Amino acid sequence: YEFLPAFGVWVGVYFGFKKKKIHENTQENTKEGIDETLAPFDESSITFALLLWWVISSVIAYTYAGERMPWLTYHITIPMILLTAWGLNQLFEKLSWTELREKKGWLGAALLFIFFASFFNAILGMGGSFQGKGLAQLQATNDFLLPLIVAIASGIGIFYLFRNWTWGNLLSLVSLVFFGLLSLWTGRAAYRAAYINYDSAKEYLVYAHAATGVKDVMAQVKEISMRTNGDLGALIAYDASAPDTGISWPFVWYLRDYTNLRSFDAPTRSLREAAVIIVDSKNFDKIEPVVNQSYYRSDYIRMWWPNQDYYGLVRNRDSHLLFDLDYPCTGVFGVFKLFPGKDFSHLCEVFTNPAIRSGVIDIWADRDYTKYAEATGKTSTMTAANWDPSDKMRLYIRKDVAAQIWSYGILPETGTDIMVDPYEENTIVLAADFVIGQEGSGEGEFSAPRGIAFAPDGTFYVADSRNHRIQHFDAEGNFINMWGEFGDATFDDLPGGILNEPWGVAVGPDGSVYVADTWNHRIQKFTADGIPITHWGYYGQGEDGFAFWGPRGIDVDAKGNVYVSDTGNKRIVKFDSDGNYITEFGTTGMGAGEFDEQVGVAVDSDGILYVTDTWNQRIQSFEPIEDGTLYYPLHQWDVNGWYGQSLDNKPFIAVDDNGSVFVTDPEAYRILQFDSEGNFIRTWGDFGYGMENIGLAAAVAVDAEGHIWVTDAGNQRVMRFTLPQ
Repeated sequence: YEFLPAFGVWVGVYFGFKKKKIHENTQENTKEGIDETLAPFDESSITFALLLWWVISSVIAYTYAGERMPWLTYHITIPMILLTAWGLNQLFEKLSWTELREKKGWLGAALLFIFFASFFNAILGMGGSFQGKGLAQLQATNDFLLPLIVAIASGIGIFYLFRNWTWGNLLSLVSLVFFGLLSLWTGRAAYRAAYINYDSAKEYLVYAHAATGVKDVMAQVKEISMRTNGDLGALIAYDASAPDTGISWPFVWYLRDYTNLRSFDAPTRSLREAAVIIVDSKNFDKIEPVVNQSYYRSDYIRMWWPNQDYYGLVRNRDSHLLFDLDYPCTGVFGVFKLFPGKDFSHLCEVFTNPAIRSGVIDIWADRDYTKYAEATGKTSTMTAANWDPSDKMRLYIRKDVAAQIWSYGILPETGTDIMVDPYEENTIVLAADFVIGQEGSGEGEFSAPRGIAFAPDGTFYVADSRNHRIQHFDAEGNFINMWGEFGDATFDDLPGGILNEPWGVAVGPDGSVYVADTWNHRIQKFTADGIPITHWGYYGQGEDGFAFWGPRGIDVDAKGNVYVSDTGNKRIVKFDSDGNYITEFGTTGMGAGEFDEQVGVAVDSDGILYVTDTWNQRIQSFEPIEDGTLYYPLHQWDVNGWYGQSLDNKPFIAVDDNGSVFVTDPEAYRILQFDSEGNFIRTWGDFGYGMENIGLAAAVAVDAEGHIWVTDAGNQRVMRFTLPQ
């Protein structure tokens, strides 16, 4: 940005030390009594010393102690500008204006200006020259040759015109023209930064800056409020979620005059009252169950940073490995090979790769990222719409509100009514009558509890996933014991009891405990007290019945057969109680018997199998035929939920003795109840921390007395609900 002081400061340094030397010689002559009048007090030396100290101290201080942000360069640049001005003033005073007038100096200055401009244009255009005979390549060659010819011609004219000039005046004039050109270049950069790219991440001064999307959103919010309310009183909901306060920055300021604001941490169904909802990127999946099909969505960039490829210019490498033959650090840059533990290839490519070098020059000169993006394969992340790095946000506008405002043809006349949640009419408020657990790793404490299963004796087990263990409780919720420790068995067959984020747990009729050891890609069997019995499975993509990919749901039927939801491989696999393979079914798809991210699995007393087919947003049930090696699709029904595809949006399922089917809707913070044919019965739950709230509905189970138990992975607890009669 500051080309003029970057070079001009050295002019100031040169004249400052030159005057200092003259002043010292004058003082020495004065001491010898030659002529005291030759040693007056020199204020310019004091000025130079002050400015030089200011420059040096600023560079050191802000380099060492600063946060290295663009705005701190102002503090370094200001004294450099002043020292440049002081130095150029010395240069002006040194120039002989009489000789300038008499020897056509102004013509020479014009030729110098043309020479410098042409010379630099030739340098900037040489990167893509002589690369081929295509139209684009020939144009690039012309962009180099024409300025070069002009530079040579003007250089000849300069030589002829200045052949009789004194070297002192010639150097002074050349310097002034050079710095005049730099001042124009600096002014151009300042104008571009202040008036053209003032809010664009193409400018490196725009660091952690609000993107243009903020103004686009606010323009729509204001129009909606004024046209529906006549003032700024429309209900506007905005995301203020932890840990970074969502989109609060900068919207709290922009929304300061609005009188009906609602901030939220986690989206809840109460947000449907809002005409407009502004959501941070981390809640994109969580907002989908709330807005459903009732809102129009627009995506924007909220905040962006300049390109940060400079972070990876030097990387670590194995110092014992030889450099590849195509290692770009060659020639003079081969000196970097003296550091075998560092990879300087990205730095060297800036200078040795013509395409990247040309792209860097375009960025420096014009903030044009086109060539650089093409050379580095980043064309999808260097446009205003998809800039990276950036933070995204979404604007949701309720459809009935949009219809009121844009009824003149932009929106269709039909389909503008808010789509009613089909479950809303039978939504009840149901408080848990019993809760155990809190966040932690001690006895009875949880970190993302997932699966829950009841034993024949009434005790129950919880898959404490992120503590990598199973906890056992009695029917009253008192802690009995726990087992498990972390270990990664992805590529090594570790012994039983080593777990890696277990999601599912089930209990056989004999009291044996089966665990879906999810990220060890295996199933483990334990005694009721947690003693390992056996385990089976390995990481794979369904090559055989034991090749699992992130198994989550698990259940056991009355005969002791084990059903595993092999989520990543889109199948259900059946084993006997000892882990012997029996059968499997399922493949990727949307048809009957096909799955897309199936998670929960539950078997009822008649052997009917129920599966939560998450990304197909449906529940499927299957009936065994013949000897239980084949399963026939029985029923399937849609679920108005499970919208997101986050790692937490993995619904589990349970069935009771009356044929009721209970499923979790994790990021809608609720439980859904259906009959065995898919008819909706009721739902309860919403986000919060109270007894009637759920932080993240992970898994569900039914005990012998008909109580519904839910693992709340958001609030680190297990909740018991008693359904109304």
